[in-house]
Amino acid sequence: MELPLKVEYTRPLISVQDMVNFIDKGERYLKEVSGELSDEEQMEFLHGIILSPDYQREYRSKAKEESSIIESIILGIPIPEIFLVRTGGNDIQLRHVMDGQHRLTAIYRFVKDKFALTELELLKDNEEFKNKKFSQLRKEMKIKILGSHLSILEFEKFSSDDMEIELFKRYNRNTKPLEKHEMSMATYYSNTSLYITNFLNINMEKAEKDKEGLAAKLIKIYNVTNDRKNKQKNHQEICIILSILNYGPNVMYKDGVEIAEKYLEERANVYKLGKEDDLQFIKNLFNKFNMFMVALSEKVEYPFSTALFKGEEKRLTKFHTGISMVLATIFYYFEVDLNNDNLLSDIQEVINNSPLGDDTYNASSTNLRNLMSYLYKKNKIFERTFSAIKYRGNLSQDIIDVLCKNDI
Repeated sequence: MELPLKVEYTRPLISVQDMVNFIDKGERYLKEVSGELSDEEQMEFLHGIILSPDYQREYRSKAKEESSIIESIILGIPIPEIFLVRTGGNDIQLRHVMDGQHRLTAIYRFVKDKFALTELELLKDNEEFKNKKFSQLRKEMKIKILGSHLSILEFEKFSSDDMEIELFKRYNRNTKPLEKHEMSMATYYSNTSLYITNFLNINMEKAEKDKEGLAAKLIKIYNVTNDRKNKQKNHQEICIILSILNYGPNVMYKDGVEIAEKYLEERANVYKLGKEDDLQFIKNLFNKFNMFMVALSEKVEYPFSTALFKGEEKRLTKFHTGISMVLATIFYYFEVDLNNDNLLSDIQEVINNSPLGDDTYNASSTNLRNLMSYLYKKNKIFERTFSAIKYRGNLSQDIIDVLCKNDI
């Protein structure tokens, strides 16, 4: 990292009303945008704020804590500065929140009538505010709240990812340290990463409403839980799958953690150049892969678990990263007939000929070089004839050259 750091920033004051409007733009951007925008469309999202960027932990605040923030605004007590960062990749100058997510979310939720004021400290005896939502306040008080200004520290787009991650760590030293993937998400911002986050959040919401629908099936297949999602485990696992689906198995990466990090970095670099126009292709590819997983789930309850090829176990890990990598590799190299009666047995044959099927194998189950060595070199899977899967003939010479030099 070049020293001294050239950190460019401004300190604007932004009204609550404008802040809410900017967050609305950011929310709409996340839900509506999947590809390139026209000049007119870009103007619709200009200066939008992404309230919950990928690396921010799940929003968890009690009504009392949220109410305290609103009470401060009502009383004219200054709220700590909000840190925003401009993102690259287009001309609409989106901003994401580096520090102050909970403060902004509380303000946004109150103005949107999502909670009522409760357990106030200085205004606890004032009936005007007790248990009142924003819509229930006097017009004069609504105007006062919306007209209040928040102090903002807004960083220009950083010249390097290292600079942003360093600042993020410094401003969040008093919180629980981020895991490796959380740190990568803090560094490598892209629409692809946001898509993964939305895939998890939206399907969780849909699964709650329809226990038998496709979303519920996907949530079960990927073993999406609040705890695993909040720790970004689900996000990391999908990054690994997408990396293999997009680019094939990279035999130079040592494990799944590196695969996920490199995928986020590559997608962030494409985003910064304004060339992330293949996102719809990625979505379509992932949707097709998910139909593959749904087909397997009709035969095995948890298709990403060892039950897929070993049968049910007492202590079943519902999502095994190594198995997800084998399945993604199969989908990359083989055309899959989802209606073929031999689908499960063909998949089981491939897995049993991978490191996972070798009881003597004691190295990493997420090492792609070892996986491909087993499939190509040791067990010659690509030379076999299957019923439900058909080799595409797309094994690159570069991978073959590496594998021929590699001893397991």
